Amino acid sequence: MRRKTPLKYGTILIILLSLTIGVALFTTILAIQGRSPVEVLGTLLISFVSPSIVKDFIILTMLGYALLVSFKGALWNIGAEGQLFISTIPVIVLTLYVMPNPPSQLHAVAIILLIIIVSTITGAIWASIAGFIRAYLEIDEVPVTLILNYIAYYVVNILVIGPLKGTHVYGYNRTDEIPSIYRLYVTGLERMFTGNPAVDTFLGFIYEVIYYLPWLVAMIIIMFTVWYLLNKTQIGLRIRILGSNPDYLRSVGVNTRLTLVLALTISGAIVGFTSAFYTLSDLLRLSYPIEGQTAGYGYLAILVAWLSMLDYKLIPVSAYIVASLRTAGINLQVGGLGGLEQTLLLIGLILAVYTIVRFLRDYEVRVV
Repeated sequence: MRRKTPLKYGTILIILLSLTIGVALFTTILAIQGRSPVEVLGTLLISFVSPSIVKDFIILTMLGYALLVSFKGALWNIGAEGQLFISTIPVIVLTLYVMPNPPSQLHAVAIILLIIIVSTITGAIWASIAGFIRAYLEIDEVPVTLILNYIAYYVVNILVIGPLKGTHVYGYNRTDEIPSIYRLYVTGLERMFTGNPAVDTFLGFIYEVIYYLPWLVAMIIIMFTVWYLLNKTQIGLRIRILGSNPDYLRSVGVNTRLTLVLALTISGAIVGFTSAFYTLSDLLRLSYPIEGQTAGYGYLAILVAWLSMLDYKLIPVSAYIVASLRTAGINLQVGGLGGLEQTLLLIGLILAVYTIVRFLRDYEVRVV
């Protein structure tokens, strides 16, 4: 039966228990397979303080907030992956074909601003397709957004091996790299090493933060925008009520179909905004097949939103955890302690434990 009063610190407990039990189960399974539990745990712990998580943390935080908007309205946008990659197309077109050699820095800044706007609109349009199908055809958004991911893959692949294929790619099926004048990262840095692991780790974090500073500023903008949207605007209020009591919206004359479409559209717009910075800061080119090159950020962002229990304040915490787990998976592969399957197993175990623990937070189990 449902608990009459929520557990104190229930959300934090769910995150900690999911992480702890999931990692313990994962370590046990690998120990049964002959891997050293000490090495596995050591690799996992090191991953949580690795400077390489900064990039993953930034993009997962931004995508987590994008999904938070739709999830607050009980609209399960599983399509962030497709929205992320379909929104890379304007970046490639504008930087490589419209103005590959801007006459001045001012022209380059204007193109970058145009890229951000067009990518945001592209993500919004792609997500709105699922919104309109859900609102007017009453087809669930989960399979629709999932299918749209693969359609986005195919669209990008066709363009990469066709009209967008680069001229300096040495026979590879990929686009040319974005010109350096458009790249949104801080150059001229040199990472320092002192020989002290703690100091080197700290300096590594400083280096990564400065390197991705433009992207970090964009993340802060998204954090403020989503907070303002959900707490200070009428559409944000309607989205939150849509997720808890849509009948109330109908009773006061609010167009719930329009609210539904807007929720998914805004979610996709934030993904598109993120895509512009991702492409200009890190991706820099598209390669075929795109589904073989993706880091799966769109899917990992779902875990970020779920782990946060849709709590705005906990999105960065969840993003940090998921970014660390992704880095742990890579480190396990490099260290010969596992492959891609083990990475997926780790994330899957944490998600499974999360589902069980969340149920126990909301319900009491009584033996009759």
